[in-house]
Amino acid sequence: MIRFLRFFFKADYVFCTLTVFAFMLGISSLVDRFSFLNPIDQALTDFEMSDIVFSDTIRDEPTADTNIVLVNFGNLSRKGIAREIEVIAARQPKVLGIDCSFRVLKNPEEDSLLEEALSKVENLVLYSKLSFLDDLDENFDTIMYCHPRFRQYGSSGFCNLITPTKSKDEYKICRTFTPRDSVRGHEEFAFGVEIARLVDTGKVSSFLSRNNPVEIINFRGNRNMFYSLDVGDVLGPNDGSPAENQHELPINLKDKIVVMGYMGPDFGLAADLTRDDKFHTPMNPNYAGKAYPDMFGVVIHANIISMILNGKPMNKMSDTGSVLLAWILCYLNVVFFFYIHDRHPSWYDLVVKTMQALQVILLLFATVLVYGNYQYQLNVTLAAIAIGLCGDILEVYTGAIYNIARLLRTRMKGVFSSGSVASAPGSEGKERRRLL
Repeated sequence: MIRFLRFFFKADYVFCTLTVFAFMLGISSLVDRFSFLNPIDQALTDFEMSDIVFSDTIRDEPTADTNIVLVNFGNLSRKGIAREIEVIAARQPKVLGIDCSFRVLKNPEEDSLLEEALSKVENLVLYSKLSFLDDLDENFDTIMYCHPRFRQYGSSGFCNLITPTKSKDEYKICRTFTPRDSVRGHEEFAFGVEIARLVDTGKVSSFLSRNNPVEIINFRGNRNMFYSLDVGDVLGPNDGSPAENQHELPINLKDKIVVMGYMGPDFGLAADLTRDDKFHTPMNPNYAGKAYPDMFGVVIHANIISMILNGKPMNKMSDTGSVLLAWILCYLNVVFFFYIHDRHPSWYDLVVKTMQALQVILLLFATVLVYGNYQYQLNVTLAAIAIGLCGDILEVYTGAIYNIARLLRTRMKGVFSSGSVASAPGSEGKERRRLL
């Protein structure tokens, strides 16, 4: 046991591992500090290894969630939206969520029609938005609601989605969302959470009990994974007859969760090319170098609702766990690489490079496998970088130690010239051990 501990725990191993982490910390600081390195930071933000999980070739094709119906209101005016709401309300859905900001009054006639239509919905969730009055404040300090004339007929949920961008011209990549937030003592739920709460309070309570400030979205899929109705499907010929007597819809909306919002002018090619209220997500078939955003905000909300009600939230390794995993793997590699460096120096490059490549591949494979099958995100980025660096840094480390040892030996020879003895060839590794 003592021999085992002496083999695995030496000062060289600890200092070399610390050198690897110090190097990574320095590089990270440079990327954050200098603007010309922003493309590197953007590339890392644009892609995560877990995105590959949502590729059709990795995970099994999920089944469609037939409890959720998406309704597009396209470019309709408030009058047209009011007509759609009347048609939907007449079919008695379990809950209707409308992702549209009716914050101000526009036209007296159309506003009255919209108000009347909203009053006919039994369970209604309207749009709200968390915002800043003070740009210097890092926390949201106000909530923008629909106009009181509309808001009185239902509850609200904030439609903010997390997109790590600094300007509207950058990619809006959405992988996560905030389940709830508190603004000046008032707790507001996310739009999808509020809709799910009206359907199943127990499942929402269980979801919120995780107390995660940010949750990963377990994407079921794009619009094809839910029932969806375009403007023409809802309004039909619109002959002016009462909503309940109009044409039959392609989908029975009774007791369904209906989420209404903008999904392009229609479901044709224009919807694929539009960028309005559209985000890049892991569902994008081009998960690296994305050209066009792939998912409308209303569809993302539907994925959140589906995840909560089906009891399939995602879990993620903590930052502490990520650092601990990186340290353990880096330290073990350092121990092994030192052994090869001292005992089989001629094989060092071949063995080290091969081991590094195999380990990174295995880490990435494990990430995909665990994420796809167990809804758990392993954060192995730091570990993969540490493994990739430790071989070269070990050579730099041993070279520096050897030079320091040689310098000290030369100076000691000058002081004790009468009793100095030349070191035997090949004794550098042992001398380095004695110094440490």
